[in-house]
Amino acid sequence: MSYKYGTQAQREEIIYYCQESVRVGLNFNTQGNISIRLPEEKAILITPSGIRYDVLRPDQILTVDYDGNVIDGSEFPSTETDVHLAQYAARPDVNAIVHTESTYVNVLGTLNKPIEPVLLNMVLYAKGTVPIMPFEFSTNREFGEKQAAYMGKDVNAVCWQDHGLFSVGEDLPGAFKVAVAVEENAKVYYSALLLGQPKVIQLADVKIPEGARLP
Repeated sequence: MSYKYGTQAQREEIIYYCQESVRVGLNFNTQGNISIRLPEEKAILITPSGIRYDVLRPDQILTVDYDGNVIDGSEFPSTETDVHLAQYAARPDVNAIVHTESTYVNVLGTLNKPIEPVLLNMVLYAKGTVPIMPFEFSTNREFGEKQAAYMGKDVNAVCWQDHGLFSVGEDLPGAFKVAVAVEENAKVYYSALLLGQPKVIQLADVKIPEGARLP
């Protein structure tokens, strides 16, 4: 099937990672959302609101312009569409966003404890400590601008206190790897804190051999 904006393959990729987020325990019910940037169209593809991922169809993915107007699609877009748009505006290097509700990220978020990197994958993909943004209702552009500021330019995720993780990447597989890596790191970090003081890894201290492939 052809579309005015985006491709069938891009829509199917979004659905795949939506379903994968549930399969690996990052989301549940209709929680979370995913988008990708369409640079040439100055728009994004984004998941609809309130539709379970196991029944989500490619034609239900919406196209929204940079001003927040739905320009293709009949569903209601994610309630956090404005947050995605604010993040894209703040980070030209970002082409995909994944918002998840993973358990251990939320545990540390409720404790207002930044998620320190103690695993290699966290350093490689998130790039550093994931900050905790104080709780606010997350359905407006102002919130999006604040959370983009909390994330900054150097890391690829921010934890919304009491409301999950917002991760970014150059592409959708990359953004999803960030979400997975941060949750696994959060689980190990929390568990290690129960036993002692875990060693934090700094990206600058990781020497990646020339030609090495990332996991």
